Amino acid sequence: MINKFVNYKSTRGSSNILKFSEVIFEGLATDGGLYVPDKWPVLSDKQINSFKDKSYNEIAHDVISVFLDDSISSQDLTNIINDSYSTFSNPEITPLRKLNQNQYLLELFHGPTLAFKDVAMQFIGNIMNLYLSRKQRQINILGATSGDTGAAAIEGFKNVDNSNIFILHPHNKISKVQKKFMTTVDSENVYNIAIKGTFDDCQSIVKTIFSDFKFKKNNNLTAINSINWARIMCQTVYYFYAMSRLDSTNKSVLFSVPTGNFGDILAGYISTKMGLKISKLNIATNENDILTRTINTGIHELRDVKTTSSPSIDIQVSSNFERLLFDVTGDAEFVKEQMLKLNSNHQYELSREIVQKMQNTFTSYSVSQDEVKKIIRNFYNDFNIVIDPHTAIGLGSAYKSKEEFDIKITLATAHPAKFNDTVSEIIGNDNFMPSRVKSMMELDDHYVILENDAIIIKKFLEDKIK
Repeated sequence: MINKFVNYKSTRGSSNILKFSEVIFEGLATDGGLYVPDKWPVLSDKQINSFKDKSYNEIAHDVISVFLDDSISSQDLTNIINDSYSTFSNPEITPLRKLNQNQYLLELFHGPTLAFKDVAMQFIGNIMNLYLSRKQRQINILGATSGDTGAAAIEGFKNVDNSNIFILHPHNKISKVQKKFMTTVDSENVYNIAIKGTFDDCQSIVKTIFSDFKFKKNNNLTAINSINWARIMCQTVYYFYAMSRLDSTNKSVLFSVPTGNFGDILAGYISTKMGLKISKLNIATNENDILTRTINTGIHELRDVKTTSSPSIDIQVSSNFERLLFDVTGDAEFVKEQMLKLNSNHQYELSREIVQKMQNTFTSYSVSQDEVKKIIRNFYNDFNIVIDPHTAIGLGSAYKSKEEFDIKITLATAHPAKFNDTVSEIIGNDNFMPSRVKSMMELDDHYVILENDAIIIKKFLEDKIK
């Protein structure tokens, strides 16, 4: 039975309370915050234990249903889930791959665009389409991507009659394959925009536009970045799924998660609030290590973005960290104050008490470019498995853990083909490239290059929406 009692409130405390059917179409709350449930639904041990006998789709139904309202029936939800994951190449959707006695990879790249973003975006596309068809409503989707979100969103919304989708990516700062997954889609409702700047610049433009609530309303804008609660909700499922495939009774379990915008690992945190027994969540970062510094020192300080082989982590402003900060403190005014400090002074400092609360759940270690190369090469030699740079960071960060765990699970967030140039050079071949990706690389691109300016982007949106 679907729980009808979860509502959604802003991390900054002064926006309207919304139902799920409303929050899915919202980006930022009107007070600039992010929406979170007003309470965490908790699954019983009996229900969680029953997942070992259920498929991914069945687990997804049980986990997602507790966040919905009565606008979606149980059968509607089943149909949406089945449709969403019918395009995945592996019947387990997110298979858990055993490497040795205590190490596993959770493979999240079997969707149509070969990255973990597909898990949420296919679902969101289908559930939004259901709502839109009921209301005969037109929406215009605006998002920023560090490489994978945009492709997954475009795949979910291309050729949909009642939507346009506008995706901003940092010009020349994502991989060629990531770019091709977006820019080779020749659909009248898809607009790819390359911004002369970083992902943080793209994300800042999106936040600026969504904070202009008159513009947002007049142009029926909605968000599909991980600022959209539905993204996080869907991602909690594969943590429950992974644990259901293990005998973890009386065992310590670490999940190591390549982390940029903090959405994927936040989903793991939420699963623990729902009753899943995970010992620790490891925030795996590259040389853009703001989150590692925050967890280990309490000082959240913006620095210049470094360009690396793992572009989805080349981020300094991790939007979803605000959701964690709110949950740990329960203080919307405090959160608002820290966000203002971040905007004005580019930093804030957390108390020892807050840091300790975070460290009860999280560890964090960064991995350098040189280490990434060694990990990819050694992993290929040891296991005959090709991994992408983000997965390498997850593995390398877990290796650095000072705690011992009975089980270590690293999230493999993208297929290595998404980073073909980097990976093939390291291992000496490109035999891991799927034929459809090779064919895609020959297709024409469709995108525009625009200045890093919210006003210019607004004008572009208005011209195309009209």
